[in-house]
Amino acid sequence: MAANFMADFDFSKLDNYTEGGAVKPSPDQYIGELLVASGKYTFNFYERDTIDYSESDYRFLTGNIYHEKNVLVVLESPHRFEYDEKNNPVGLAMGKTGDNLFELFTFALNRSCLRLNDGSYNVILTNAIQYQTSCGLNPIDRKLRDSNWVDIYDNYGGEEDFRKRIFMIKPRVTFNLCTGGRSLTGLRTKVSNSLIKFGLKKNRHFAEGNHPVSWNFHGDTSNAIIF
Repeated sequence: MAANFMADFDFSKLDNYTEGGAVKPSPDQYIGELLVASGKYTFNFYERDTIDYSESDYRFLTGNIYHEKNVLVVLESPHRFEYDEKNNPVGLAMGKTGDNLFELFTFALNRSCLRLNDGSYNVILTNAIQYQTSCGLNPIDRKLRDSNWVDIYDNYGGEEDFRKRIFMIKPRVTFNLCTGGRSLTGLRTKVSNSLIKFGLKKNRHFAEGNHPVSWNFHGDTSNAIIF
């Protein structure tokens, strides 16, 4: 079993890798359930459960069985808060990103024009690239992060790895919350273009939204948008 499908990939060999950055991929995780009733959303955050993939299926490390239907929340790559002091992955969406996501996810969904059928859904959190493309720098160097991200995605099988994980999860809807939404060449746009290439239709199978780190800026939640 594995976190991803990029066999024998050595992240530290990239031209823009910065010494000290984590080199292990951070696995996808179950983070709770989304309840939809009469078009209104409720999110319950539960104990995380890490996903292991094989070539034909996936399983949760706890062995738990959850709802049949999944929704997928996509971020771009894990940052320094997602690793411990020994550079081992500890979980996705830590720090401000996680605080805002868990607090304001349903707030953003209830403002969205996208609608899910009533029911219960597993919420699966993923990074399009599971490697720490920011190399754990503080403050973050966005140019370096984006350069490493694009290099992996375009040149080292990152997009295909992402495709395989999506086809395993089979989400009823995917929320692309990657950073870089203001740019036509940004990471969010690249992910959306891939989703379309994979056969998903925007506003039917997937929606875009602002990165959760921007959802609550000094008490201003106007950026908590999934559109």
